[in-house]
Amino acid sequence: MCRKFVFIFIIVLQYVVLAQDKKNILPAEVVVEIYHGQKIEDPYRYAENLNNPQVSQWIKTQNKISKELLNSIEKKQYLIDKQIEFDNKKEYDISKLKVTVNDNHFYLKRLPNENAPKLYYRKTFSSKEELLYDPKDFNPNSKTEYIINYIQPSWDGTKVVVSLTTKGKEVSEMIIIDVALKKVHPEIIRNAWPSYMGGIAWLPDNSGFIYLHYPCIDVTSLDFLNNTKSVLYKLRDDSKKIKEIFSYTNNPELDLKEDDFPVVILKNRESKYLIGQTPGVGSHYNSYYLPISEIETKNWKPLFTKSHQIRKHVLRGDSLLFQTSKNAPNFKICITSILNPDFENPRVLVEENKQEVITDFELTKDGLYVVKSKNGVKASLFKYQDTSFKEIKLPKTYGDINITAKGQEHSELWITAIGWTTDHKRFEYNNTTLVDKSLNETIDRKQFDDIIVEEIEIEAHDGEKIPLSILYKKGMQKDGKSRLLMDGYGAYGISFKPTFSLRRLLWVLEGGIFATAHVRGGGEKGDAWHKGGYKSTKPNTWKDFISCAEYLISKKYTSKERLAIWSGSAGGIMAGRAITERPDLFAAAIIEFGSLNMLRSEMRANGATNVKEFGALSDSTEFKGLLKMDAYHHIKHGIEYPATLLTAGLNDARVPAWFSVKFAAKLLNANTSPKKNLLLIDKDAGHGVDNTKLKQFERFATVFTFAFWQTGHPDYQPKNSR
Repeated sequence: MCRKFVFIFIIVLQYVVLAQDKKNILPAEVVVEIYHGQKIEDPYRYAENLNNPQVSQWIKTQNKISKELLNSIEKKQYLIDKQIEFDNKKEYDISKLKVTVNDNHFYLKRLPNENAPKLYYRKTFSSKEELLYDPKDFNPNSKTEYIINYIQPSWDGTKVVVSLTTKGKEVSEMIIIDVALKKVHPEIIRNAWPSYMGGIAWLPDNSGFIYLHYPCIDVTSLDFLNNTKSVLYKLRDDSKKIKEIFSYTNNPELDLKEDDFPVVILKNRESKYLIGQTPGVGSHYNSYYLPISEIETKNWKPLFTKSHQIRKHVLRGDSLLFQTSKNAPNFKICITSILNPDFENPRVLVEENKQEVITDFELTKDGLYVVKSKNGVKASLFKYQDTSFKEIKLPKTYGDINITAKGQEHSELWITAIGWTTDHKRFEYNNTTLVDKSLNETIDRKQFDDIIVEEIEIEAHDGEKIPLSILYKKGMQKDGKSRLLMDGYGAYGISFKPTFSLRRLLWVLEGGIFATAHVRGGGEKGDAWHKGGYKSTKPNTWKDFISCAEYLISKKYTSKERLAIWSGSAGGIMAGRAITERPDLFAAAIIEFGSLNMLRSEMRANGATNVKEFGALSDSTEFKGLLKMDAYHHIKHGIEYPATLLTAGLNDARVPAWFSVKFAAKLLNANTSPKKNLLLIDKDAGHGVDNTKLKQFERFATVFTFAFWQTGHPDYQPKNSR
């Protein structure tokens, strides 16, 4: 990054500790920088080096303090046991289902007594299942547990690529399994991360596949996500199996950037073209195409650009159907020719609906199917035919619907539907008939029959209407005495859609209220909703969150003393700024692997790509936006802040642990409240995904234990405080 606009002065001083009896304060060593004429003081810059002996020792001390306190709350184990009880009520748990055009079913399945799922196979939906692979076999001499975090079968189902990772690292190693022989190929493909970006694209003849290769896999290096490249892996017995086909270095004429992710997409075996695109944290991307017959060449041609604001596209022969927000913030679906494209004035197939957002679409031999959503919480499925819509009625109303076509030569449309209190249901629609094709066992719903879901809109600081989802047990009295846990996110245009979570429902069954604020920065109300909490408009994200909190208090769902908030990752901006702007409003905040120091965002491994969402320091306007959203720099001395629990993993490939370390150190120094500010840094964890079952159970029990403790639940108090 260019630093010509920054003048750096190092000043070493010890901040005055307002509460002199505080222990375990990390000394401050202030770095002063001048950005666009504005002086910025950073008292814990040196804490970005987690290997600094003073910093690492302080982290160990904080971990010890936090664990001792949390583990002294006896009912924390109850929350773990309750999750195990829920888990045991299902004979198995199935995930990551992939179905080939010849109806082969590949999926991960975990039994209640297992800590990680295994890979299974069925020749057809109704066939007997077969065990294909146990991740324990990947490195049997290691004590480390491996997780399968991605699978992709070939088009004919004869082979399947399996991605494995450990300790929450996400970056993985891949193996290839011969399905008929149940034999693992000897090669291990390293430097991959298919669960994050691009996935695996098998060639139509199943002779090989394309994936994104990461030259650097050190998550602490600024080179980590630079110069990634799509490579072709050929299933043959010579030493030249891997060929670079689409990248910054391979295709200089395409003007790709070092921090782009040049992925290659092939969604239909009958397609004549490979589609190259450069996605990242931004909503839109540039795209290119290459005839599959020319895969060994560099003859990629531009297709569309970010300015065309395309979210999803489907190929049909030489035509491209695409979903765009250009001049249609709730999206429309258009069609144009690949060979002679017109993205400025394409033919519109489905017009924008001002009341609902188009969230998904697919094409079968029978026509075009479209999913629409209202406020991100009520989804409906339609078939578009003869310029009109016919709704495909599902057995009940769902909060979220996703669809996948078997292929444009087939009628089958696969539908996955889910809600706040309804587990995943999978259906197959064959033009006229809807058939339940769920592989997962449906959990007994009786225990959730008394849970009420309210979907409302509340008024924000500027008059905008913010969707708010509220879950509570029937009979709850609005007297301000209920403990309420509110979450949200508000970034990248990602909608916080209704999802079935036994953990969320466990909070409600324990007598609490759970609320989700669908704040700006997300995609619940379309592209305009995203842009309303993006770069310079980012303050709307946490102001919407604050407005939701104020509403819940004013309507006596809860009180300030019983309101806890929970978020993480980019949602850490929302939660961190909510408690620094309105510290009086919340009893507690749990922020997991949070983006809490956005002025230093570009100094993290994936900082360059996040510029697209949050802004660049080198731009004077975007610098001001970054400063506003930086929770660390809004901590003030002499303020009573809520109780906080900050967590992070040293293996996090997305948000570095030092964001949380710096925030915790400064908060502990500045806070005058007697409330606890705890920090947990896990050397065996990453970004909260790809964990084993028991690791996840422990994580959520910790979050809920802290929230119940700090909102005054008598059964969740440390032993020494009773």
